[in-house]
Amino acid sequence: MKALKHCVFSAVITVATLTATASGAEKKPPEATAWFLVSSESAEIRPKPDERKKGSFSAGRGALIPSYEVKQSHGKSWTRVRAVNPAKLVPEYGWAESMLGTSVPIDQYPKDPDLLTTLGGAYLDDFTTANTAIARYVVRRGADEPALVCFLGSPIMSSSRLQVFFRVQGKMPAGPHVELPFSEMQSGITKLEVRDLIGDGNECILAHEPFTQGPENSGLLMVIRRIERDELKVLWKGPLEWRNLANYPPKIGPRQPPEANIGTPGTVTKAEVEFRARGRQTDIVWRGKVEFRAIGREAPVETLNIEKTITWDGTKFTLLP
Repeated sequence: MKALKHCVFSAVITVATLTATASGAEKKPPEATAWFLVSSESAEIRPKPDERKKGSFSAGRGALIPSYEVKQSHGKSWTRVRAVNPAKLVPEYGWAESMLGTSVPIDQYPKDPDLLTTLGGAYLDDFTTANTAIARYVVRRGADEPALVCFLGSPIMSSSRLQVFFRVQGKMPAGPHVELPFSEMQSGITKLEVRDLIGDGNECILAHEPFTQGPENSGLLMVIRRIERDELKVLWKGPLEWRNLANYPPKIGPRQPPEANIGTPGTVTKAEVEFRARGRQTDIVWRGKVEFRAIGREAPVETLNIEKTITWDGTKFTLLP
């Protein structure tokens, strides 16, 4: 059934893509005039300036987005952009409040086709190139040149990629990458942002990544990575959601310590993460609840509230469970 759904989904996307391509042949899309670099916590991308509608999404800190024009509306400056929502991996035109980002010259970073040519392999295929969307992020690396980190792929592909590009003597060769499969027709990453959590100028890449460990056992992880030498090193991961109802234990009740209950059989976990400054460094505050469930009962049998502060130990962040 899953395979059939995926085939139908792919067919619909393919038809839509080919139709869009045919329409695009009649009208050439405009050329970007600059990059819009999100320098605030986030920048909401709206279909129209000063108007929130269904379809808006927030581009995280560090996002690098092609921009086309700036105009005034209701006393604010707005920038027209062509942003890629990581959750969809489809480029969309919209408007961002200009004060939430900075303008970067368009020739400072390569265009999408040039990046795909650098990757080579399957990305040289015309159909793949035409249907690959790229969400870009600028990641600072202390005294070194900032890296360009791209999340690229398409709903018609079986996997997506988190790819690093370094600037070397005016060029941007490909560095380390991570392959991320689509999970239940979901993009491998649904949200991305960049933060300096360590305080040394080497920024971290924060991603929300769906996961599936079998029927009735799935959720959403926050994964924190940093560029170290030739790898994207995982510094921490923790669940924002985890529904594990594949089986139920014979006895319902919390374990000790409280965080040991996260993701255990017969539980539903929901959480949020807060970033709390402590000197130059930032602590991760995981705040959530674990609901203990029973077969045939809709309401939780018991709910356990948990708050855990995650700190930097010099090489990584301390574990949650």
